[in-house]
Amino acid sequence: MDFLQTLLNWFSKGGIIMWPILIFSVYGMSLCYERWMHYQREDKALAGSWAGMPEFAGEAAAFPAGTGSAAGRLSRAALSNGHLNDGARVEKARHAFQEEQAGIEKHLGTISVIASLLPMLGLLGTVIGMIDSFNAIAEHGSGNPRIVADGISVALITTEAGLIASIPLFYLHQLLSTRADVLTRRLDEFTTQILHVHSAERTDSVLR
Repeated sequence: MDFLQTLLNWFSKGGIIMWPILIFSVYGMSLCYERWMHYQREDKALAGSWAGMPEFAGEAAAFPAGTGSAAGRLSRAALSNGHLNDGARVEKARHAFQEEQAGIEKHLGTISVIASLLPMLGLLGTVIGMIDSFNAIAEHGSGNPRIVADGISVALITTEAGLIASIPLFYLHQLLSTRADVLTRRLDEFTTQILHVHSAERTDSVLR
């Protein structure tokens, strides 16, 4: 209880800038959570799709093209264009892959922007606090150094808050970006393998 009261006092001393710092921080963390859960689901679905990959082209009709995941949509895109020649089928698969890649990278840019914005909001709060402190000094004089020190200390709270909020987001953004890259490569390998199974034309990667 004492910790909560101390935290509330610290927050209130920071002034109005603490509210946008809090809001952006919560929003950024919620995006991180959403992306993490999304990648968990996609990894699980992709593992299941790999397990259902046919070993022979003659088993193409038995391939389980799911509907609720990137792997399912990519397999469906590759398998539903059987009437096309190999080159056109690869192009269709490449287009579908690019759409899924954009979905995988969704929100990562926003998380990065929020992580960069939070320290600047903290600095803005500090500048506002310093201006208020110096205005008070100009109005009442600087005879009491403690008053000046207290004013500067309060002004620095927003910088502290901005850094505390941004550091975890920077770390999570890097972690999620790495997961997105790995998932993208695995989906590329998966889609390429489907095309190999159902096509006479070989392609190294649907990214190319």
